[in-house]
Amino acid sequence: MIEKVFFEMAKRNNEIKTLGEKKINWITKVDDKGIYIETESSREKYNRGEKVNPFEIITFDYILQGWQEFINRRKITAKEFDKARGRSSFLMAFFAQLPFIEVSAINNTISIKLKEFQTDEIPCEQYHKVKTFIDEVNSGKYDPKQLSTQTNGNLYRVKSKSRQDSRLLGFIDEFNEVNKTQMFGYIEAEDKDEFIKKILLNQGYFRISLIYLDLLNDLPKKEKKNALEELGMLTVYNSKGDNLMVESVAKERTHNLLMWLEKTKLIDQNWCTTENFFETLTAKENVMNTNIRGSLIKVMNEYLAAKSEGSGGHQLGSFIRKEIPEEFYRLPFINTSQYVVTGSIGKGNWAFVPWVAIMNQNITDSTQRGYYIVYLFSEDMKRVYLTLAQGVKETSKEEMRKIKAEIRDSFSLSSKVRKDDNINLGSSKKARDYALSTAAYIAYNIENMPDESVLVSDLEEMVQIYENFILIKNGNQTGVEYMNPTESESFVKDKKNDYIPSKELIEHIYSYIKSKGFIYSKEEVINLFLSLKTKPFVILSGISGTGKTKMVQWFAESLGANEGNGQFTLIPVRPDWSDGSDLLGYVDIKGEFKVGPLTRAIKAANGNPNFPYFVLLDEMNLARVEYYFSDILSVMESRKWENGEIISSLILSKDISGEDITLPNNLYVIGTVNMDETTHPFSKKVLDRANTIEFNRVDLGSLNFLLELDEVEPVEIGQNQLSSKYLYLKDLYKKNSELVERVTNEIVKINQVLQGINAHVGYRVRDEICFYVSYNEEGDLMPFELAFDHCILQKILPRIAGSDTRVELVLRELYKLFTNTLFDEENELIELDLQNAIYPNSTSKIVEMLRRLREDGFTSFWIS
Repeated sequence: MIEKVFFEMAKRNNEIKTLGEKKINWITKVDDKGIYIETESSREKYNRGEKVNPFEIITFDYILQGWQEFINRRKITAKEFDKARGRSSFLMAFFAQLPFIEVSAINNTISIKLKEFQTDEIPCEQYHKVKTFIDEVNSGKYDPKQLSTQTNGNLYRVKSKSRQDSRLLGFIDEFNEVNKTQMFGYIEAEDKDEFIKKILLNQGYFRISLIYLDLLNDLPKKEKKNALEELGMLTVYNSKGDNLMVESVAKERTHNLLMWLEKTKLIDQNWCTTENFFETLTAKENVMNTNIRGSLIKVMNEYLAAKSEGSGGHQLGSFIRKEIPEEFYRLPFINTSQYVVTGSIGKGNWAFVPWVAIMNQNITDSTQRGYYIVYLFSEDMKRVYLTLAQGVKETSKEEMRKIKAEIRDSFSLSSKVRKDDNINLGSSKKARDYALSTAAYIAYNIENMPDESVLVSDLEEMVQIYENFILIKNGNQTGVEYMNPTESESFVKDKKNDYIPSKELIEHIYSYIKSKGFIYSKEEVINLFLSLKTKPFVILSGISGTGKTKMVQWFAESLGANEGNGQFTLIPVRPDWSDGSDLLGYVDIKGEFKVGPLTRAIKAANGNPNFPYFVLLDEMNLARVEYYFSDILSVMESRKWENGEIISSLILSKDISGEDITLPNNLYVIGTVNMDETTHPFSKKVLDRANTIEFNRVDLGSLNFLLELDEVEPVEIGQNQLSSKYLYLKDLYKKNSELVERVTNEIVKINQVLQGINAHVGYRVRDEICFYVSYNEEGDLMPFELAFDHCILQKILPRIAGSDTRVELVLRELYKLFTNTLFDEENELIELDLQNAIYPNSTSKIVEMLRRLREDGFTSFWIS
């Protein structure tokens, strides 16, 4: 099949220039024998009578031989061809005309390589089913985040595939949140297929497929489909990026892709392209003629030294203002009638942050206003950022944040383009303002600057994001009020409430959760608050349906943390997680670090240290916690004081992730667990490091709280409201030695009993119980006994499990310690014992565990 592609491609090109020396190979004829090539040298020899013909025939057998060598290696230089070495420079230039081939030049060595995609970039469901799903999401029938609870069986499979394709189209993001801006544009569009068509034209694999189909226009439909299937098996990897797509998947995905293209009228019923999508020689040549990489590196290498000289008339200033823009004008997708490119080193004085801007003149012709693409150099010249940013001089911060949120909502997260606030240009006011204005960016390090083709490809992707947002904005200028996605704003806040006393804060959280139609006792709210303040890792356990997830979500939201502003992240745990890569990220086969959801939250928290960030690990024990969470647990224990701040060891090193990443003090991790046959029990390592709060209380008959639900607004708090004041017991002992001694004496009594089954607690548990009780006392929230009761229930009793008489003896001894009476299940006064117990909640749990031991022959804290 590829031979027919080569035949058509040769017919469409009059000449092929070699990639390095740009020597021209004129194509004078194409027939079944091959491609007839003339060069300056062959013509001269013919004119001198040294050759019978001015041409040479490069046979298709020879071309196919070279092609096989190339695809076997997937990346190749001219010297690496073996059987096809004689005309390898021509072959490389010829193959480079294919839309799925990249050209790169490193250290003056030119190579070609296959582009690589993932199955997520090709539709997995039929077009009409995806459109139906989008309509169902818009009508509220389905919530993309709740599909597993709203559907089941075959319906779930269909809808989850439609959800994946909606993510491909940008209607849903990677966290299954609806992209409000994209959805609004779709709703308002008169022609829905035309709206989706514009999206598809900006999707890499769709564009390549269209260009490839253009070369196959004369072939029957069956051969076109076979060609695309072969293309998929050659260039598309599975979602993990470790294996190429298999034939069965290629057939299904290719069929869906063709149907999508036909429905959006990008191809007709015979699967012929409706436009000429073939990329011409000129486009390829222009890409190779640019020297964006060299220009950026020149600025980064020379700028700091140049600042010691006068800026007026400096050659580097002229280079940035005049020569660099010319490099961008050579690109085929930078239309000079539409775009203006300008660079600046500052006016009068050298700028802290020099820049090169690429502006659509329909939006703005000045960097002081509007939104545009701009390369921003960091103050230390170690990094340059390709950004989609805004003018800071004539744009208010409120408007800037609004536009930034809208831009971020307009596109789905790609592997490179980031839409967080982790851009670091420097410490000057201008650098901070530029960073605040940035909606999307790709970072480049001077020590690891990618080659020219990657820089050009990245810029083209950013231009597509830019143009797509312009289309969305223009499409909504129809008299309909534009949707303002302020709920999705993600920016570094500059205002927060003053410190609120713990009692008032608890009352607010309790009222907020109640206003949402959920009923939890104030004691439960206090307990969660104190547990998080004691240590930023809490586990909520209990039977399914008791509202554990909602409790965490409303708790965070009451304090101003939600998914929209990035301060709340929900991560569903999968049963197949066996290490930390699914949470933290991993290095793919290309050597690129793929950021995991927890790392993304960590970066956001590190970038905004004055506010609390919450991560909810939903159904945390579907996989073994000590397997995938062990690295985080270990780093939590490494926290220490340094210069008045709490810091931790590295959770990811620069060698892996490109930067050193530590665990921020303002990140709070809460896991929800169901204890049943589908989940894994916790090891003592996990239990030692978390407060485990049980949510099994259910009161279905209590409905009075629903009669009057007053609206309660969230209150944004600072990190100091939840942060730990104590890391070591000595910190607390200096302030309240009496409390430490009282708590320790109680734990010693309990430990003497627990030693019978080797379940006694260590220093870590002792210290954290002291901290919990201290925070409680400082806030005047609960009596000492009730606070200590929660600590026993959360830090000590979960350690007890077994089936032998020693376990029973320990539980009976604890019952006696807490009630001052012997346990007798037949005793009718047992309820009275519970009421009079020093620690009634813990005592009640002990009774439950003893009864389970008698009935089942085994007991643990988790059985209820």
